[in-house]
Formats: sequence, C-alpha cells, structure tokens
Amino acid sequence: MRFTLPGDVDIDGVVYEELSPPDKEPAKSRRQKELKKRQELLKLVNFSKLTLEQKELCRCRLKLLTFLDRLATYEEILGAPHASEQRYDAEFFKKFRSQNIESNVQALEILLTYHGSHLLPHRLAILSNFPETTSPHQYAVLLPEACRKTWNSDSLTIIPWAERKHRAEDWCEELECRMVVEPNLQDDSEFLYAAQPELLQYRTPQLTVETVMAWYQRRAEAIEHHAGQVDCALSLVRLGVERHIPGLLALCDDLVTLETLVYEAGCDFTLTLKDLQQMKDLEKLRLLMEHCSEDNYVTSAYQWMVPFLHRCEKQSPGAANELLREYLVTLAKGDLKLPLKIFQHSKPDLQQKIIPDEDQLMAIALECIYNCERSDQLSLCYDILECLPQRRRGHNTKVTSSLHDMVDQLEKILSVSELLKTHGLEKPVSFVKNTRSSSEEARSLMVRLTRHTGRKQPSVGESHWRMLLQDMLTMQQHVYTCLDANACYEGVSLYSSDCPGTHSVDQAGFELRNPPASASQVLGLKACATAAWIFTESLLCSSRLENIHLAGQMMQCSACSDNLPAGAVQKGKPQYRVSYERSIDLVLAASREYFNSSTNLTDSCMDLARCCLQLITDRPAAIQEELDLIQALGYLEEFGVKILPLQVRLCSDRITLIQECVSQSPTCYKQSAKLLGLAELLRVAGEDPEERHGQVLILLVEQALHVHDYRAASMYCQELMAAGYPGSWAVCSQLGQSEGYQDLATRQELMAFALTHCPPSSIELLLAASSSLQAEILFQRVNYEIHPEGENITVSSLTGKVLQEDAAASGSTSADLLHWTTATTMKVLSNTTTTTKAVLQAVSDGQWWKKSLAYLRPHQGQEFGGAYRIGTVANDDLERQGCHPFYESVIANPFVTEVPVESFAEVLLRTGKLAEAKTQVFPTTEEVLDANRCFEKQAHSALSLQLAAYYYSLQIYARLTPCFRDKCHPLYRADPKELIRMVTRHVAQQGLEAWPEDLLPLARQLHYYNERLLDFTQAQLLQGLRKGVDVQRFTADDQYKRETILGLADGLSTGEIEKRAQTLHLFDTLKTDPESFHKHMVKYIYPTIAGLDHERLLYYFTLLESCGCADFETTAIKPEVHIRLLKKFKAVASGLDYKKLTDKGEGALDALAPVLTSQNIFSISKLAPRIPEKDGQMLSPSSLYTVWLQKLFWTGDPHLIKQAPESSTEWLHAYDVCLKYFDRLCPDDLITVMDAITFSPKAVSKLSVEAREEMTRKAIKTVKHFIEKPRKRNSEEDPQEGRGSQATYTDALAHLETSLAHLGTLGHSFILSLKNSDQEILQKYSYLYDLSRSEKGKLHDQAVAMCLDGQPLRMIQQLLEVAIGPANIKPKDVVHTAVTQIISALSGSSAHLRGSHDPLQVLEGVVGAVRTSVENGEELVSAEDLLQWLRPFCAEDTCPVRPRIQVLQLLGQSFHLSEEDSKLLVFFRTEAILRAAWPQRQVDIADIENEENRYSLFTELLESSHHEVEFQHLILLLQAWPPMKSECVSSVANNPWVRLATVMLTRCTAENKQGLGDEVLKICRSLYNTTQMLPVEAVKELCLLLLHQSLLLPSLKLLLESGDGTLQAMVLEQISAVTKVNDSNCDQELLSLLVDAKLLVKCVSTPFYPHIVDHLVANNQQGRWDIEELARHLQEAGHEVEAGSLLLAVQGTHRVFRTFSTALSAVRQWV
Repeated sequence: MRFTLPGDVDIDGVVYEELSPPDKEPAKSRRQKELKKRQELLKLVNFSKLTLEQKELCRCRLKLLTFLDRLATYEEILGAPHASEQRYDAEFFKKFRSQNIESNVQALEILLTYHGSHLLPHRLAILSNFPETTSPHQYAVLLPEACRKTWNSDSLTIIPWAERKHRAEDWCEELECRMVVEPNLQDDSEFLYAAQPELLQYRTPQLTVETVMAWYQRRAEAIEHHAGQVDCALSLVRLGVERHIPGLLALCDDLVTLETLVYEAGCDFTLTLKDLQQMKDLEKLRLLMEHCSEDNYVTSAYQWMVPFLHRCEKQSPGAANELLREYLVTLAKGDLKLPLKIFQHSKPDLQQKIIPDEDQLMAIALECIYNCERSDQLSLCYDILECLPQRRRGHNTKVTSSLHDMVDQLEKILSVSELLKTHGLEKPVSFVKNTRSSSEEARSLMVRLTRHTGRKQPSVGESHWRMLLQDMLTMQQHVYTCLDANACYEGVSLYSSDCPGTHSVDQAGFELRNPPASASQVLGLKACATAAWIFTESLLCSSRLENIHLAGQMMQCSACSDNLPAGAVQKGKPQYRVSYERSIDLVLAASREYFNSSTNLTDSCMDLARCCLQLITDRPAAIQEELDLIQALGYLEEFGVKILPLQVRLCSDRITLIQECVSQSPTCYKQSAKLLGLAELLRVAGEDPEERHGQVLILLVEQALHVHDYRAASMYCQELMAAGYPGSWAVCSQLGQSEGYQDLATRQELMAFALTHCPPSSIELLLAASSSLQAEILFQRVNYEIHPEGENITVSSLTGKVLQEDAAASGSTSADLLHWTTATTMKVLSNTTTTTKAVLQAVSDGQWWKKSLAYLRPHQGQEFGGAYRIGTVANDDLERQGCHPFYESVIANPFVTEVPVESFAEVLLRTGKLAEAKTQVFPTTEEVLDANRCFEKQAHSALSLQLAAYYYSLQIYARLTPCFRDKCHPLYRADPKELIRMVTRHVAQQGLEAWPEDLLPLARQLHYYNERLLDFTQAQLLQGLRKGVDVQRFTADDQYKRETILGLADGLSTGEIEKRAQTLHLFDTLKTDPESFHKHMVKYIYPTIAGLDHERLLYYFTLLESCGCADFETTAIKPEVHIRLLKKFKAVASGLDYKKLTDKGEGALDALAPVLTSQNIFSISKLAPRIPEKDGQMLSPSSLYTVWLQKLFWTGDPHLIKQAPESSTEWLHAYDVCLKYFDRLCPDDLITVMDAITFSPKAVSKLSVEAREEMTRKAIKTVKHFIEKPRKRNSEEDPQEGRGSQATYTDALAHLETSLAHLGTLGHSFILSLKNSDQEILQKYSYLYDLSRSEKGKLHDQAVAMCLDGQPLRMIQQLLEVAIGPANIKPKDVVHTAVTQIISALSGSSAHLRGSHDPLQVLEGVVGAVRTSVENGEELVSAEDLLQWLRPFCAEDTCPVRPRIQVLQLLGQSFHLSEEDSKLLVFFRTEAILRAAWPQRQVDIADIENEENRYSLFTELLESSHHEVEFQHLILLLQAWPPMKSECVSSVANNPWVRLATVMLTRCTAENKQGLGDEVLKICRSLYNTTQMLPVEAVKELCLLLLHQSLLLPSLKLLLESGDGTLQAMVLEQISAVTKVNDSNCDQELLSLLVDAKLLVKCVSTPFYPHIVDHLVANNQQGRWDIEELARHLQEAGHEVEAGSLLLAVQGTHRVFRTFSTALSAVRQWV
C-alpha cells in the first residue's frame, strides 16, 4: 500500500508500529484501536484517483485473498488440518483455486457455507445440474426448506443457509475499492445458464417460497421428462413436502398415479407426466383399470382404484363419489359385467366394501342399469338388483326412501323388459324407463309389439293373442300408466276375473256405475281400456280377415247396441269392448291404410278395407263416406279413368275427377244422373249439394257445347238457371252467344242471366253481345211489322210469340188495318226514320244536355226556392218521377203513374239507336270532364252540389251495373239521396285507387262534391254563430276552414260548448251520421285538446258515446271506457297527461309514473286492466306497483317516506316499507323491482354491498313465505293473473338466490383488486361485473370487452371463475367472439369497435394477450385457435388487401405461421406492391406459389422497369418474398439482388448515379442479419460493379462491412491507390469502418491515415474506441512514433509539442 499514501508508507506497517505495545493494553482494546486507525487511514485514500500501479496492487491483493480462502475451503473438503496435509494435491489445488466452484454434495455443502455470497444466488441452478438419474435423497441436505415466520403465523419463509467465513472482510474487498479496481468484473456464473437460460428465473439473492415451490415442480417435471425416472421425481416432491414447501400435493398425487400406471398397471411406458396432467380424472381412472383381467378386477380395484379415489377426494371433497359414478356409468354403457363385480363387493352385508354408502350404491346401480345401451344384459340387471340393500323399517331419510322407491320401480321396469324379450321385442332397460312417461312412445311400443306378433309366421292363434293382451295389461299396470285418462274413460266396457265388478263408464259425465273399490282398480280399468284399443287396432291392421273378425268381437259395432253382450265370458277369459266412438276411429284408420295401399279396386287390400268398414253395422257418416269412396272407384273405372285409390283420396278438388271422366268418355255428358251420383260419392264441393250440382252441370254444358249439342246444353243451362247457380253465367253466356243455336228467346234469357251474375269486368262485353242479340230480335219484329205475311221471311220463335201477344191484344182488325195501309205506313216510317235519326243525333251530341242545363241557372236576383216552390211542394221528397217543374203548370198530370206499353214507334226508335250507337253505351271520360266544368261554373249551393253528386253517382252505378233493357230501368226512379249514399259507401269501401282507370275520375269527382257539400253544411251552421264566417270561402279554402273550426272551438269553454250543443239540439243532428261525425271529431277536434284537460276530454268522449260512434272506434279503448277512466283520473290523478297515457307511441307506465303516490296507487291499480300498453296487452296492477315501488324506494313519498334516504339505515327502512307491497307483485315484476333496487346503477353507487345483501335475504324470506302459504285471491287480485306472468314464485326464489350468491362474490379478492385499483379501466370492470348479476349474456359481453381492451386472458379467466352459476363461458369463446368483431370491423361489414379504436391495434392487443398466455403455459387459447379464426379473413378476396397483410404480419411476428398462411402473406404483399407500381399486371396465387414462379415474375418486372420508383418497388418485392435458394439462383450472376443492382446502375443517368450507388449500399445493409443476407461472392460482385461505375466510396463501405478478410484486402488495395482524399472517396463513416475493421495499422502508409487520426481525436469523448489499445497495436507493429503521436493528439497536446522524442516518451510511458 505504499502507492496509496504519500511517501513510502504501508498501511499494515503503520498500524503495527505506531500502536501501543501489546503487553500494556488488552488484545480487544488494541484491536479496536487498530481498526479505528485503519478506518482513519482509509478515509485518506481516494479510490477514484488511484494510479494504474495502485489498481494493479489492489487486484493482486484481492486475488491473493481469494486463493487463501479457497485454500482454506480445500482444507475443509479434505478433512481436518492433519488430513489435509496428507491429502493435499498441489496440481489439483492449482486448478481448484482458479476455476468456478462446483463439486460433489459434501464439497458443495462446504462451498455454500463458506462461499455463500457467490454461490447462494445460484443455489437452485446448481441443484438443477445434478444428473436426473441421481436420487434426490443423496443431495437432500442441499434442498431448500421452509418454516413459519412466527410460531403463530400461517405464512412461510425459506430458512436461510447457515454461512460461515474463513476470516474477516479485508479493506480491499469493500465495495468502494472493488468498484474502482474491478469495474467490469466478469460474471463467473454465466456457464450455469448458458445451456439452460430458463434457470435464470431462480437466480435470486433471497429465495422466496413461491420461487422454491416453482423450482420443485419444474425440477420434478424435468426429471420425469428427461430421464423418465418417475421414482426420482416423486422422491424430490416428497422431500419438498417434508420440508413444508406448499403447492406440491397435487403434483405428488399425479406422480404417484403415474408411477402406478407405468410400473404396476401395465400402462404404455411412453406415458409422460405432461400427458397425465392433461387428462381428466375419469381418463386416469380408466387407464388404471384398463388392463385388469376380469378375474383380478376386484383386487385391482382395491389396490389401485380405491387409493386413486382417495387422492381425488383429498384434492376436491366430493370428487371421489362423482368420479366413481361417472366411471361405472361409462363402463355400463357397453357392458354390465365389471360394474356388477363392483356392486357385488359393495353389498351391505360385507365388512369391506368398495362403495360403503348404501344410498350411493343404489344411485349408481340405478344409473348404470338405465345407461346400459345393450339389450342382452337383462340377467346382469337382475344380478345387480340382488346386490342392493333391502328397505328397512325405521327412520329412513327422504333420499333413502326415494331411492328405494326407484329400486322398486326398477323391478317393474325389468319385468316389462322381460315381457318384451319373451315376445321377441328385445329392448334395453333404458328404453322402457325413457318411454314410460310418454304416452306417444308407450302407444308406439304397444303397437310395435302387436304388429310384431301379427307378422309372425306361421300366424299365431287366438290364445296367443289373448296371452299377448294380458301381458300388455301387465306392462301398462306396472310401467306404462301414462296414457291419456280421458281416452281410457271413453265408453270402455270391461269384465274380468282380475277386476272385480263390471264397470261401465259414461262418456258424457264420467260417472262410474258400480265403481271399483280402490284407485288401483281405476288405474287397472284405464290400462285395460288403453290396451284394448291398441290390441284391437293391431288386429285390424294385421292384413288377415280372421284377425279383423276377432277385432270385431272387441268393439261396440253399433250405437244402439250394449257395451257387452250376454255370454261374453268364455272359458274364464276376459272380454274387452272398445267404445263405439273409438271403434269408429280404429276402423277408419285401418280401412284408410288398406285403401291407400291398394293399386286398384280389385286389390286384396280393398277387400280388407271393405271388411273393416262393414264391422260397423249402423254405418255413420264417416263410415259411409269411406264406403262411397270405394264405390266411386268402380264408376271411375267404368268411365275409363285410370288412377290410384290414394290419388283419389288425396285429390283436393275432386271436380277434376269428374272432368277427367268427361275427358276420357266424350259422350258421357248424356249420363248426367250417373255423373251426379259419382260426384255425390266423391263428395264434390263437400256437403253442399247445390254447389256440387252446379259444378257438374257446368262441365256437362261445356262438353255439350264442345260437340255442338245445343239441345242438351240448353237443357242443362235451364236447370242451372232454375237452380239460380251464379257460377254458371259463363256457360250461359257462351250458349247465349252461340250463333248455331236459333232459339233467340232462350238465348236472350241466357244473356239476361249472365248479365245478372257476371263480375263487373265482364259487363261491358256481355252488354255489347246482349245489345246485338236484342237488335237482332227488334229487327225481326220490325220486319214482321212491315212484312207480316206473304213474304218469305223466317220469323223466329220470339217473333211468333210477339205476334201472338199482339193478336190477342188488338184482335184481327188491327192486323187487317195494317195490311190495308201498308203504303201509308211505309211513308210514315220513312219520315219517322229521318226524324228519329235526327233526334238521336241531337241527344247523342255532348253539348245538348249542357245547353239544357243552362236553363237551370237562376236568374239574377232569384233564389232556387222561389223558382221551384211549386215543384218542391208537389214532390218535396223526390219520390216521384215527372217532368221539369217549368212545365207543371201546363200538364195536367206531370208525374208518371205507370209505364206505358211499348209501341211500334218505340221499337223502331230503340232499333235505330241500338244500330247507330251500339258501342256508345255511356258518356266518355271527356264528356264526364266537360260535365265537371259545367258544374264548376255554377255557384256553390246545396242544390248544385247535390245535383253534381247525383250525376256522378248515376254514372258510376250505370257503369258498374248496365241498365239498358227493353223497358225503362228503375234506377232513374230511385231516391237520389239513397242512390248517392249507396254509391258513396261502395266507393269508400273499395278505396279510390282500387278502381279501373275509366271509373277513377268519376269516383274522385263524387268524393270531391260530397266533401264540398259537407263543408257547405258546416259553414251554414257556423254562420249561425254570428262570428263572421264566410260560407263560400269556408267551402272552397281548406286552410280557412281548419282555422275557423279551431278558432271557434278554442274560444269557448267546455261548459259553453256543452250548453250550446244542448240549446241547438245538435245531438239529434249528429246521430244521423255517426261515422262522419266520428271521423271529423278525430281529425279536427281531438288534436286540439290538451292531455291535462280532463274535463274537455271527458265531454269529447261523452259526445262520441252519445252519438253512437263506438262502432267506428279503431283504438283498443272504447269511448265508454274512456269516460270511466277520465272520471276516476280526474279525481285521483289530476296531473296525468291522459293523451300520453292512451297514445300507442307512448308507454302507459311512463305516463302514469309521475302521478303515482301512496294515496292513489290502489285506485289506479283497479283501472289497470282497462289501460292498453304499446304491445296491445292491458296493464296489470302488478306492473303499476312495479313502477311505483321503484319510485317510492329511490325518491320517497310524502306519506310513507318523507324524504329520499341517504344512510344505510334509511335505505333499509325504505326497503322495509316497499316490502309490505310485494304481495301485490307477480313473480316477474317482483324480480324487476328487486333488480332495480339491488342491481341498478343507482344501487351500485348509493347502496353498500351489505345493505343489498340484507335486502335480498329479506326478499328471499318473503318469497318463501308466499310459496309455503299462498294467499287465496280472486282473479282480479291475484298478481299472477292479468298479463300472464311467465315466471313462478319458485323462479323468483331461484333468481333472488342467484343475486345473493353474486353479491357474495363481490368480496372476492380479485373483484376487490379491480375495485381498489388506481386504473380507471379496472374500476369499470368491477362496476360492470357488479351489475352483471353473473348473468351469462352480460358476463360474456364484459369478458369480450376486456379482451378487446387487451387485458390478460388470465384476468378474464379469473373473472369467469369468480362468477356464480353454470355460465359455461370459456376464455376461448370470449377470444373467438372478440376476434369475430374485429374481423367484422376490418372487413367494413359492421360499425367501429367500442371506443373508436383502430381494429388492427385492438387485434394486436388480443394477439399479445394470447401470446403471453401461451408463453405462460396457461393453455386457455392456443396460437392455432387464433390462426384458425383469422385465416378465413386473410383468404377472403372481397376484403381489402392491406388489413389482411397487416393481420398476417402481426400473426407472423407473434406465432409461427403455417406454410399456407406464409404463402398467403407473400401473395397479399405481392399484390399490394404490383398494384402500386404495375397496376396493369394482375397477379394470382400461382405466380408466387414456388420459387421458380417468383423468380420468373421478378425477371418479367425487372425487364420492364426503367424508373427509380419501379426499382424501389422491386426492392420491396424481394424483401417481401422468402429468400431464393434454388439452383436457378445459386450463381452470383442470377442472384436477384445482384441483377437488380446491375440493372439499376446500368440504366441510370449521370445525374443520379451517386444516389443509386448509395441506394445499392442501403439495399445490402437492409439485408444484414436477415435470411436474405447476401453471400460474400455476391457482395464482391456488387463492389466490382460499383467500382466499374466509379463509385468508390459505397464500394469501400460494402467491402468493409462484409467482415471477410479477402474483401477487406481489396479495400487496402483501393485506398492505397488513392492519391488524393476527398468527399468522393472518404467520409466519417468510412473512417469509422476502417477503425472498426482493425485496419488502422495497415492504413498508416495510405493517404487515409491522417484523416483517421483526426477522426479518432474528434470522437474520443464518445468512448467508442480504446485509444491505448490502438496505440499498443501500432507499437507492436513497429510504429512507435505514430502510436505516441496518436496518444499525444488524443490527450490534446498541441501540434508544436508533438515531436519525435515526445512521441517516443509518451508511448513508452503510457503503453
């Protein structure tokens, strides 16, 4: 230490020389003084300014101390000091003192003791290096051990290793000195972790219990995995358990199980611990017992299975019983032999039992038997049954009694299975058990049983059938008691020796005569009845006549016959009789089955069907219909119709069968009686004989017309017309228009019938045809008048009839007169023709009637009343038809009293008109519009508006029902008011848009003038109010009309309106047209009334009710109900908005909520059933109490709760008040109220968890009380009535218990950690979990939200584990849903994710969470799962390319992609790059499928590239592709990077040459440390290419960065050839590269050396290079001056002082 202090002073020397003599002071005091003196001297030392020699001295001292310590340790290892002298090995110690310390167990113990500071942090890593085959007991002394921190504490801590020291710590070993002397001390422990980096997690200066526990587990797993030594791994774990290390019991049990499996149970030796841990307990148990023989099965069960069950029970109480049950049930599915052995060694009388609990024994045995899927195990089932305990007398528990009942039931089921087996229908026991409660299955089984018996060959006899029936009765009495009881009571008659008494059941009243003595006998009666039905049905369907006759003996075949004939008991055998109604059903079913399976009438099955039907002797309608159907088949065959009987039955429109008969036999239309009989047999048109008759006759008419048999067609048509069948108008019209039929009178009758019954669309065509026919008749009459005799004119029968009528009327004189005055008559007729033609033309003129109407206009200053007073008085009711009032004064009788007989002139006139205007029946649309313009010119008055409405009504009626006949139509004599009303109603019912185009203008005009007339009437009434109403404007201006009505109504109070209505006697007027009144009230008045104005609303609905408008109300509430509601609400809820209450768009409860109080809730709840909700259902009182109780709890009530609660006590008091009303809530609403109180946002924020739990407990107690003691209520008071509660109180109880359990989970440590976290997002998770109530949907949504937020999967799993109930939500499902939402957002098919986050960022968080989970070995979601979910999106062509690329890149960065996924990634990248630079080039998957195709694509693109941007994209393309390693690119010349650089440099211009050289350098650098890194040959080729292009600087950099010696030699050649250094061949980066490549010495002789020195001096402060080391290299190479000069320059020495001598001195001093 003489270099430490000034002068030649040594610390140790100073200490020993200057202290007091040793004999004068005690040793302890002297030592303290020495230490004090040493500390004072050490304080004088500044360790940070030690020289190199001082540092070296300290290092030597440290090394010496280390060797001394290791020598002492070596002595300890060898033994005592005397033994160490004998065993000392100098060569070994020379090696020992210099190497890392590691030795055998004893030596290692010594090393840990004396060198603990160095070794104890690596204690677990050292222990991990013991060979796996070494028994842990050999190094047990080195294993860490735990103990309690304090004697009364449960927490554990690791017992520290007892360390010792050879000596006290030296001053040079202190930290301050060590930091200066050895600043970068090498870590000697690296070799421990080099091969096993996973051991780094156990490197710690202070071991924790968790770390040690993890090491024991991992070390045991490693021993088992690497060495397969299960015993060694188990020994290590047991040693850990002995040393109180927690968490090892489960692993210990697994290793014990594995040891048993591998070494004892003969399991596969390749089974590993990891495989075992991934198995379920059931699979482990199955492996344990898999190779056991049947003989040794019980022994193995005691030896292996029972201990395994005990281990499972220890880990999870209750698991053993469930595991054993599941194992035995699984075995029983295939075979009951092995489970039987377990049950045989679990009998109650045995001392040692495998299943000691008798209840468990019975339960498992029952489940095994019922789960056995084989049908040949019946004997084994009986053997198992014998192993079960007998029912004992005493106090058995409910469970035990129930199990004994189930065993008793099993006995019955086994007996039924045995019966089925006896009859050849072998079934598993489970089949009988599963079908016993299903009437359908039971019936099906009985049917199969009887059908199976019926199919036996040879056929069985009656005795066998009787035996089968008895067995069926036994089966029903024992097991199948589920058949419908009502059916059993239907008219069954039974007598049997087994059922005492003769029982007859009355179908109508279910009244038993001589009833059985017990309920069991009633059940027996039911069973017998049901069996009789099934038995009889099977006999009927057996396809054997003898069986069908036997079935007839079982049935009541007539309604009037007795149930059971006398003497029915034969040979002591019971006889059963099926009721008459059921007999009919059975017979019909059997006959239909036979009928449907027949091929024709002669099929044998048809005889069976007929035989079945003939069993019923009185033939009711259904039986007769089936017999008629069979008979109809004969008629069909007779008419040549080939059809299957089933097709006849299935024919929905059987008139087509008649049509087919007519088609097959063209002349059969003459056989009308037979065809009508066939139609009746087929039930054509159902039970309507008139419709059937009409349809058949229509077919006959059509066929007769087809063959031109007009006589037969006329005969059938006359029959149709006589019957008044309206559907025959078409064939009547067809015959009436047949020119070949000469009977004009009959044809006219046919046309008239057709016109009467045809649809409106056919009227016009039929009118035209009728007009032609009428014209033909009239022409014949005119011809007859002109040529009555002597001319060869064929007179039709009609003319003959007319002549006969005329002759009878006028006598022969008229005929003679007409004959004598023929010439005169002809002249008159000629003049008449001309005159008539002119008149007809004038009438046909569209302007004629308009001009005539002009005379109707009143003269100026005159009123209509004065002009027509006479006519009004004479015909004020318009009931009589007459002339214009203008002519009344000159005509004696202006009104028509009778219609005159048509004269010859009239005939002539009609003939001319029909001939000239045959097609112009009605005015055209243009004429109608002209009429409208005429009416518009008239001033609006009541008469003009009525006239217009009358005109358009006439036009519409005449077009809908043409009225041109040979006599005047009565339409024009009808009351105009009735006509207008009738037509208006008809048009309004159909709607304006439903009419054809020709009628639409007329309908619109009629509506228009009706509206104007109504407005005119209203205006006159309003004018009477003397408020200045303009009548004309009111009629024409809608806006003025609306404002006038509203203004008049608003200006009056309700009382004034009511008073005026009574004064003006408006009710009488309003009652005349209630529909119009209702329409206008709803349209104009109701919208103006405020919802709070109850008085006016009450009067409004009173008016509607008084005027009879209830029938026109379309809403759910009628005026009468409105009146009742308003009267009540007016008294108890004056603040209610009544219109909001009854509006469909608003919720009734929302309207009522503000006004509900404790004073009116009872009254309003009585009105609830009359108030409709949005969905149309009526409110229930319970729903009102639901709303009010929530309001009462949260806001209080003036009478019950004065103010809103604040403290927990006040909240509980408020809840107690609400609890009193819970009996008025239905279960659904009770749940709603409780959820609002305990699981709403308000509840979470305002109530404590304890208060919410207390409220839930009270609710549970109340509901239990409701269940135990239900209150008697009528239907109106019962809260479960009304809206039909979907839940029961049992459901409500389960809901509340779930709520209470969920509230209990809020105290879980995980939930509390979320709630108390500083992170807002975690607090939000706690809040959402609180609100979720552990409901599956809410819980799943929250878990998905957490996943999207990127939270760890372990956190999500913890949340799901905390929740109560069988949610069955797995983290895998959660991640799948989250990924699906992300994919939807990426593809653009849904809205953005929550929080408007970027979907890719969200996906990155999810992927990161999954990766972390996988790395932690949690096995919640695997990487393959994630790839499987995302792969379809990445392969979807319709999705954008960029997101798909980014998704694959993200997956590739996180997980290992499959070959297919990697190929997709390459394809997407290629597609994106080509789309940007070569949009015309389309790429597909084949272009990048393999390396050859990619190289071809690259070559193609390279040849077409000439611009820098294209080269940039080619670079991106090569970077996106995997490296090419095939033979085609193995040569340097074909390397794509070399080819790219070559093309870039050869096609560049002089201006951008330098830039392209730098670009080539960037390309090569981007490939460093990648799979595409260029080989040395390629780098050399590129450098030569750059040199060829005179690009020296990038070439030199590329050569230097290659690290290859040959290429670096090229660098020296190039820089040596440089004569002048400038910016084109040198920069700072190149100089740094030269120094880094250790070429400083070789550059001394080059022009670059001075620049290198300047570069080193300028960058010395960065500490990148060790200047002393560089100087030493120069010195060693013989460049001492350069080395010294470099040192001087770096030290900042001025150039003046950098002489040769100073440089030599510096290098000798510093290097």
